This record gives sequence, structure tokens and C-alpha cells, in this order.
Amino acid sequence: MLRVENLKKHFVIGVIRKHRVDAVKGVSFEIPEGGSLGIAGNSGCGKSTIARILMGLEEPDCGTIYLDGERQDALSASAVRIRKKKMQMIFQHPEASLDPQKTILSSMMEPMVIHKMCESTRGRKERIRELFELVGISESLFSRYPHQISGGEAQRIMIARALTLEPKVLILDEPTSMLDVSIQAHMMNLLKDLGHKMNLTYLFISHDLEVLSWFCSHICIMNQGTFVETGKTEEIIHHPGHPFTRELVESFSEF
Repeated sequence: MLRVENLKKHFVIGVIRKHRVDAVKGVSFEIPEGGSLGIAGNSGCGKSTIARILMGLEEPDCGTIYLDGERQDALSASAVRIRKKKMQMIFQHPEASLDPQKTILSSMMEPMVIHKMCESTRGRKERIRELFELVGISESLFSRYPHQISGGEAQRIMIARALTLEPKVLILDEPTSMLDVSIQAHMMNLLKDLGHKMNLTYLFISHDLEVLSWFCSHICIMNQGTFVETGKTEEIIHHPGHPFTRELVESFSEF
């Protein structure tokens, strides 16, 4: 469903003394339909840059991305629109993804209007009700604003919003790190359940190996812009081969 080959991205930082930072150094991976791949690493290792490139928020220096068998560079405007429907992202800070001046219902309807989903406001509203029920929240939130809801509710709303476009791939960028531990567990169970019900393909980015070991069948360990180890999650967790992987695993007492 998603294949990435030799992806590279650098940034030039500084004003007076500029220097180059190689954020992503030629990474490659693939995820089959309905599969789940985790990318683990410390803050600043480049994992979120990969997500931003996949979503078209950053341009890669080089590399090739295939989504559902179709090469993603040099797409027409209509093909880019289709790509955005097929692949959605859930961010670390859900409240920052919601317009503070719009009600929850307005924010939910926006992507459906842009992509011409459903023929009427009534039809869109009914679809949103179905999605809210699916993610376990009440339509009583429709009239509220972002500052009037909890972090857990905001994250569930963002999951529902991503699902309005009926994507095939969901990119999760630290989706539970800002939530309480008890809410994290509910959110992870919800995402896993949705994956089975809707045959979703997941790319899960996190620094938390415990979360990834429970959620993902395969994992890539990332350090300083490159993958130092890849494979089945259980094998890497219990038999780490690279020194950085061992250090990462040892930081979690459960392992």
C-alpha cells in the first residue's frame, strides 16, 4: 500500500553562520495493505520529517514514494487531491489542528466540503454522526469550540475527521504522547479496532517502544536520519542487534 525508496531531506539552518542538517539520509520501507509499521527514535532523529514529506508538507531532496502502487511525484492537481484523500495524518497536538474560531461540526465538515463528500449538509452531518459513534464520542460536541473539549475528545475528533475522507493509510505522529496513560490505552485500542474494521494501513511514529511493540507488526529504529535496524517488532525488541537499539530498549524497564 505504501512504499518509500531512498528518501532524503536536508535543511539549512542559521542566519549568519548557516550549516546543513541532513534530517533524512536515504531511508526505504514498505507497508502492505492492512499492515502496521512503526518508526522509533529519539526526538530530532528525522521520523516526523518523513511523515511531513509523505503528506506533502515538505519536499524531499530525492527519493520515490508509491501509494497504492502509484508513483507520487509529478502528480497532476486532480491526482494530488486523490492522494490527500487516500492518506491522512493524525498529529501529536490535536487541539492545534482545530480552528479555534470554528465549531467542532464546522471543522469536521471542512474536508468533506473541499473534497465534495456527500451531496448535502444533511448528508455530511449524518456521516459525521456515524463517525463520532464509531470513535466513541457524542454529537453533543458539534456546537462546542476547541477550548471547550478535553485532550482525549480532541484526539478522537481528529481521528474521526481523518476518516471522513475514507483514507487507506493513516500516519500517526505521536498521537498519544500528550494524553494521560489511561486515555492512551483507550486510544490505542480504538485505533487498532478501527484498523481491523476499515482495513487501514498504519505508519506509526513514536519515541515510545512500549506503544509500538503492542501496535505494530514491524518496526524501524531511526537514529540521526537513518534506519539502523528494521524487522519484526518482537525480534528487534527482544534481540536488538544495533547498539542504539539496545540503548533504546534498555530505557524501557518492561523489556
